[in-house]
Amino acid sequence: MKHIGLIAGALILSAALAAAPSTAQDPPARPDPKRTIPERMEPPGGSQQPGRANLSPEEIKNAKEALRAKGLNPGPPDGTWDNRTRQALREFQEANQLPATGTLDAKTAEKLGIPLGGQKG
Repeated sequence: MKHIGLIAGALILSAALAAAPSTAQDPPARPDPKRTIPERMEPPGGSQQPGRANLSPEEIKNAKEALRAKGLNPGPPDGTWDNRTRQALREFQEANQLPATGTLDAKTAEKLGIPLGGQKG
Protein backbone atom coordinates (compact mmCIF):
# COMPACT_ATOMS: atom_id res chain seq x y z
CA MET A 1 0.00 0.00 0.00
CA LYS A 2 2.89 2.25 0.78
CA HIS A 3 4.26 1.77 -2.76
CA ILE A 4 0.94 2.64 -4.35
CA GLY A 5 0.93 5.96 -2.47
CA LEU A 6 4.45 6.76 -3.66
CA ILE A 7 3.60 5.84 -7.24
CA ALA A 8 0.42 7.94 -7.14
CA GLY A 9 2.38 10.89 -5.74
CA ALA A 10 5.03 10.55 -8.44
CA LEU A 11 2.38 10.46 -11.16
CA ILE A 12 0.67 13.56 -9.79
CA LEU A 13 3.98 15.40 -9.56
CA SER A 14 5.03 14.46 -13.09
CA ALA A 15 1.64 15.56 -14.45
CA ALA A 16 1.94 18.88 -12.65
CA LEU A 17 5.43 19.46 -14.05
CA ALA A 18 4.32 18.60 -17.56
CA ALA A 19 1.45 21.09 -17.34
CA ALA A 20 3.62 23.91 -15.92
CA PRO A 21 4.72 26.63 -18.36
CA SER A 22 8.24 26.32 -19.68
CA THR A 23 10.88 28.32 -17.85
CA ALA A 24 13.19 28.44 -20.84
CA GLN A 25 14.33 31.95 -21.67
CA ASP A 26 12.79 33.72 -24.60
CA PRO A 27 15.17 34.46 -27.47
CA PRO A 28 16.75 37.92 -27.25
CA ALA A 29 14.67 40.69 -28.74
CA ARG A 30 15.94 42.50 -31.82
CA PRO A 31 17.36 45.96 -31.11
CA ASP A 32 14.94 48.82 -31.51
CA PRO A 33 16.05 50.73 -34.65
CA LYS A 34 14.84 53.96 -33.06
CA ARG A 35 17.47 53.55 -30.33
CA THR A 36 20.46 52.85 -32.58
CA ILE A 37 23.68 54.60 -31.59
CA PRO A 38 24.39 57.27 -34.24
CA GLU A 39 27.99 56.25 -34.98
CA ARG A 40 26.74 52.70 -35.69
CA MET A 41 24.41 53.83 -38.48
CA GLU A 42 25.61 53.57 -42.05
CA PRO A 43 26.04 57.06 -43.49
CA PRO A 44 24.27 58.03 -46.70
CA GLY A 45 26.33 57.25 -49.76
CA GLY A 46 28.10 54.11 -48.58
CA SER A 47 29.74 52.38 -45.69
CA GLN A 48 32.72 53.59 -43.75
CA GLN A 49 34.24 52.84 -40.39
CA PRO A 50 31.97 54.31 -37.66
CA GLY A 51 33.13 57.70 -36.38
CA ARG A 52 35.82 58.07 -39.01
CA ALA A 53 34.23 60.53 -41.42
CA ASN A 54 36.68 59.45 -44.18
CA LEU A 55 39.82 60.38 -42.22
CA SER A 56 43.28 59.52 -43.43
CA PRO A 57 45.58 57.57 -41.10
CA GLU A 58 47.59 60.78 -40.63
CA GLU A 59 44.46 62.72 -39.58
CA ILE A 60 43.54 59.95 -37.13
CA LYS A 61 47.05 60.02 -35.69
CA ASN A 62 46.85 63.82 -35.30
CA ALA A 63 43.45 63.53 -33.59
CA LYS A 64 44.76 60.89 -31.17
CA GLU A 65 47.81 63.00 -30.34
CA ALA A 66 45.60 66.06 -29.72
CA LEU A 67 43.24 64.05 -27.49
CA ARG A 68 46.20 62.68 -25.53
CA ALA A 69 47.57 66.22 -25.10
CA LYS A 70 44.18 67.16 -23.58
CA GLY A 71 44.59 64.39 -20.97
CA LEU A 72 42.41 61.73 -22.63
CA ASN A 73 43.31 58.16 -23.60
CA PRO A 74 42.50 57.57 -27.28
CA GLY A 75 44.82 54.57 -27.57
CA PRO A 76 48.12 54.44 -29.43
CA PRO A 77 48.74 57.09 -32.12
CA ASP A 78 48.77 54.46 -34.85
CA GLY A 79 46.33 55.84 -37.40
CA THR A 80 43.51 53.42 -36.54
CA TRP A 81 40.06 54.50 -35.36
CA ASP A 82 38.77 52.20 -32.61
CA ASN A 83 36.37 52.16 -29.66
CA ARG A 84 38.90 53.76 -27.30
CA THR A 85 39.39 56.62 -29.78
CA ARG A 86 35.61 57.13 -30.10
CA GLN A 87 35.19 57.14 -26.31
CA ALA A 88 38.00 59.67 -25.81
CA LEU A 89 36.49 61.85 -28.53
CA ARG A 90 33.04 61.66 -26.89
CA GLU A 91 34.56 62.72 -23.56
CA PHE A 92 36.30 65.65 -25.28
CA GLN A 93 33.08 66.65 -27.04
CA GLU A 94 31.09 66.55 -23.78
CA ALA A 95 33.72 68.64 -21.98
CA ASN A 96 33.57 71.23 -24.79
CA GLN A 97 29.76 71.43 -25.08
CA LEU A 98 29.75 69.69 -28.47
CA PRO A 99 27.35 66.89 -29.47
CA ALA A 100 28.99 63.74 -28.05
CA THR A 101 28.80 61.62 -31.20
CA GLY A 102 32.27 60.09 -31.16
CA THR A 103 32.66 61.32 -34.75
CA LEU A 104 35.44 63.72 -35.65
CA ASP A 105 33.61 66.55 -37.40
CA ALA A 106 34.82 70.02 -38.39
CA LYS A 107 33.75 71.70 -35.10
CA THR A 108 35.46 69.04 -33.00
CA ALA A 109 38.63 69.22 -35.10
CA GLU A 110 38.64 73.00 -34.71
CA LYS A 111 38.32 72.70 -30.90
CA LEU A 112 41.12 70.12 -30.92
CA GLY A 113 43.25 72.49 -32.98
CA ILE A 114 43.89 70.06 -35.83
CA PRO A 115 43.34 70.40 -39.58
CA LEU A 116 40.70 68.15 -41.10
CA GLY A 117 40.04 67.16 -44.70
CA GLY A 118 42.70 69.29 -46.29
CA GLN A 119 42.18 72.31 -44.01
CA LYS A 120 45.27 74.25 -43.07
CA GLY A 121 45.84 74.31 -39.30
